[in-house]
Amino acid sequence: MKRRQFTAALAALPLARPAFAQGNDWPQRTVRIVCPFTPGGSQDNIARRLGSKLQDYLGQSFVIENRTGAGGSIAADNVAKSSPDGYSVLLGNIGSHALVPHLYAKPSYNAATDLETVVWIGTQPNLMCCHPDFPHDTVPKLVAAAKKEPGKYSYGSSGLGTSPSLTMELFKQKTGADLTFISYRGAAAAAADVLAGHVPICIANIDSLMGQVSAGKLKAVATTGAQRSSVLPDTPTFAEAGYPDLVVTSWSLWAVPTGTPANAKEKLKAATERALQDPDVVASMRAGGFEPGTLSPAEVDAFIKTEHKRWGEVIRAAGIKPE
Repeated sequence: MKRRQFTAALAALPLARPAFAQGNDWPQRTVRIVCPFTPGGSQDNIARRLGSKLQDYLGQSFVIENRTGAGGSIAADNVAKSSPDGYSVLLGNIGSHALVPHLYAKPSYNAATDLETVVWIGTQPNLMCCHPDFPHDTVPKLVAAAKKEPGKYSYGSSGLGTSPSLTMELFKQKTGADLTFISYRGAAAAAADVLAGHVPICIANIDSLMGQVSAGKLKAVATTGAQRSSVLPDTPTFAEAGYPDLVVTSWSLWAVPTGTPANAKEKLKAATERALQDPDVVASMRAGGFEPGTLSPAEVDAFIKTEHKRWGEVIRAAGIKPE
């Protein structure tokens, strides 16, 4: 009898799920944060700032993996297809969640069904800069020059399908300015060509260009925020120049594969919200023009749907065809 009972107990073991599979003891090992952008960029900086705090709070390593390209879809697809165990986290953004469906005919993942939002992180505006010697250094001057000599002036930005590059598509649609887009792997490369005098204008998340602006190497033209940025109080917004539709933010959130244990998500959410209330973290983020924020899950879902619709219209009007 005892042998039969023991054998039956052994047979039942594969059916039992260990506690960590439910996320009860999460994290028990290194967690990877997959960032869709290059090291040193604004989004990468955010991932590293928060990852360091999560490591302090939760007692395990949080490592950053930079998987760039395809408008954020490479990183998002990697996480979406990862095991839903809490050890793969995506730094979700406008590209991965709102733009990819419009830019690719057959996306390899569906953000609405393959990924779950854990927590909202915050937003930052984009910043347009020019070479200090460029004469058309305000929005009105640039619009007038680009209309007078269509196609003469070019601008650099990270690849098509990012918030900065699509901001410029929207800018051209709303102003009638004819500017030529030059795609770069990241904001640093675009800024370098402006510094070298090869391209007169670049646009990127504000954090990516702050150093060159502060050093006087680039001149700030305008930001895409609803109000002037606290780190560039003398720089006007596009809205001030008469284009209220050009209020654009680059936003960030944590997302995980659908089916990730609730306890793991709750711990990640709580630790992130704690980090976003840490004075040093907040000061560091705001110094780069990023504004930490909180939105409820329902508010996040509604916002993403609005962004999805808005940028789909911009992409279609620009004649950008899905690949």
